[in-house]
Amino acid sequence: MEPLVQWLLGGFVLSLLFIIIARWFWKRYDEPSEAAIEWQKEQEEKKKERKVWESVEMQMRREAEEAEKKAAFQIKRETVANSGKAPDAAVVAKAFESLGGAPEPSATESLPDEHVVDDSDLEEVPDLVEVRQDGWISEDHSDATDVEEPEEPDWELVERLKRIAESEELEEIPHPELPNAPTLPEIEDSSD
Repeated sequence: MEPLVQWLLGGFVLSLLFIIIARWFWKRYDEPSEAAIEWQKEQEEKKKERKVWESVEMQMRREAEEAEKKAAFQIKRETVANSGKAPDAAVVAKAFESLGGAPEPSATESLPDEHVVDDSDLEEVPDLVEVRQDGWISEDHSDATDVEEPEEPDWELVERLKRIAESEELEEIPHPELPNAPTLPEIEDSSD
């Protein structure tokens, strides 16, 4: 063999030996330690847990906003319903008694002749006027009054409540989509 080929073969074998040694050192010392691997797993778990809690908090905020809207709507509806009612006759009578006297119920007096209104011209009106009780809306709907129609009930919520009422389970799971957390041992204070 020629000396050049011998040098090339020797260099090739020596480079293979160095590659094997370098790979062995790399495998041995370049991998993360067990503590580093455990830290990475903890960080991933914390990240997942944070995402779950953020989604739960957002859902709770949405539910609270919906509940506030429904409560405001109920209050508004009750005030509108109660605003047009006359007080009870017994309450009025007690109020007048506490003031020192009861009003005498008077029959409706007839109007004198000079106050009688002539409505004969109303029969000559060509178009009848429709009166709505909930508000006036023009034909182009531009002057619509702020009239809210009652919202349709949340049927999904109704079905859930019906299932809960019919079920015999007494255990409540506040958020079933959350994973169960392990029970941690109680820590006693060593400062006692």
